[in-house]
Amino acid sequence: MRNFLIVLFSVALIVPNSLFSQTKKDTLPAFLGVSYIPALNWKVFSLNNDDGKYLKYKFDINSQSSFEGNFALRRIGLRFGLSANVENNFIGKAYKYGGYINLKNYWLKIQSSEVSGVFTWTGQLPATGGFFTTRNFSNKYFTVELIKTSNMYKHMAGGAVVNRILGTYWGVGYTSMGFPMKFSTLVTPGGREHQKFGIPAYDTLYTAKFYSACFGFDILRQLCLTGGRIGSIPGKPAMPFGMYASTQDKIGFGMGKISNYGVDMAEALNPGKTFVKSNSFTTLVHYSLSVGFRYYKNAGPVFLLFAAGYDLEGAAIMGFGGAADNNKDLGYDSSFFFINHGVSFKLYISWMGKKK
Repeated sequence: MRNFLIVLFSVALIVPNSLFSQTKKDTLPAFLGVSYIPALNWKVFSLNNDDGKYLKYKFDINSQSSFEGNFALRRIGLRFGLSANVENNFIGKAYKYGGYINLKNYWLKIQSSEVSGVFTWTGQLPATGGFFTTRNFSNKYFTVELIKTSNMYKHMAGGAVVNRILGTYWGVGYTSMGFPMKFSTLVTPGGREHQKFGIPAYDTLYTAKFYSACFGFDILRQLCLTGGRIGSIPGKPAMPFGMYASTQDKIGFGMGKISNYGVDMAEALNPGKTFVKSNSFTTLVHYSLSVGFRYYKNAGPVFLLFAAGYDLEGAAIMGFGGAADNNKDLGYDSSFFFINHGVSFKLYISWMGKKK
């Protein structure tokens, strides 16, 4: 909570000057959204445990921060130490130059958290090579999305007037993550159709990077962008106090990579075999949900929205291309599922202009 209060104080110092710099090219009001989860709980599961559950995790309790805003507020993320150009990704570049090519009704969302803790391996270990049964780990979970308002509400059941309060949107994004990961090994006397499990191994840092397409709705953001003027009753503004919900579906494609540690361990446990390749084509199927209570206040030209709720996020990461084709190959399957969740606090602020 202390960190969230620091964020709110920083917003109070930064936002006034930034809001007045709204670009005339954008039809959205200048806005900023901040979400903070002080204690994010993680779970990671291998999708294939037919050959044993040998890797155990004890995750630290870390926080997660998320910032979003349109082109008028580009500098805010940088002031909080978050940059869209992590790992030189295309989404960050598109946002960097978007203001010059007149991208309307787009905004950027940056989300970052640390994933750390201790893992313990209870399976077989090679006799030599410096492999270990337990170790601390720490890595970043990072997402950046370029998002656009959607007119999907016009085609949804219930009518355009009612569904407009949902704030439907679509976008493209980039996600980077890394975890210690147990993976199954695959061997064959010849041909993929005869594959069977070898001795499983683990990687100290399996990494995956994806480009994705996303869509969903966000009632909080929509309230911020409309200044609370649209409520569930046609022709009436939203009630100052109420419940909210936001959700997102995402599908992504990219590459997963097993480090040299994992390759060496797998080959040591399965002598006479050669690891097929450390990189593989990987897909991401992702879902997130946030529900809770919110309160808004029109403070002259500034719209303020506060919310507290619970956030849930889960994804399946499935790898392809690690098959064993002959009796010298050592294939692998590194597919896994993760889930994280925690209490969240959110702040939205927008410049609605002076009333005439």
